[in-house]
Amino acid sequence: MFKRKKNYLKQIYKVNSETNAFIIEISLINYNEIFNGWDPSPIKRRDLDPDLLHFIDECSSDIPLNFPLELQFHLPKEQYDEDKEGLTRVGISNNFNFIAHFIRKEIKQINKRIFFYIIIAFAFLSVGYMSREQVTENIITTTFIEGLSIGGWVFLWEAFSLFFFSRQEVYGRLRRNKRLQDTKINFSYN
Repeated sequence: MFKRKKNYLKQIYKVNSETNAFIIEISLINYNEIFNGWDPSPIKRRDLDPDLLHFIDECSSDIPLNFPLELQFHLPKEQYDEDKEGLTRVGISNNFNFIAHFIRKEIKQINKRIFFYIIIAFAFLSVGYMSREQVTENIITTTFIEGLSIGGWVFLWEAFSLFFFSRQEVYGRLRRNKRLQDTKINFSYN
């Protein structure tokens, strides 16, 4: 299965014969196309261009995480500038570090919500269970107790959903971003 997938990917992406990494190739007119034109920050702290970031992310998701990646930027010969090349590498690396920070922050928020929903779920379920024996049954108390029970199960399902679905998707994004943080960045000039 992996061999067939790798052969398929080799039809789409070049492979570095020395590192066995898949190469995501990007053609540019100048270095400024890498970064967001609306961001006035210095290059080291500037955000990547949203279209470029989307392209890199889509290509990265095509390639399974067990395969390494390289970014290959193609620029015209007259654009060669060793200083800009270095600053660009730092800027790209900083951008992926920045994204990782926000993904980790999102994971912490999800974990807090899971904990909160579990506490609320058990509180509702406990109150509902204990109050069955304490109150006289009539339509109002029965509806209230059933409402607590249903509410408790809804909160528990939401915690379950966050833990097994949402959190896993965010961890997947973090793993893909980690691979991009470790990606070798090359420049070629033609």
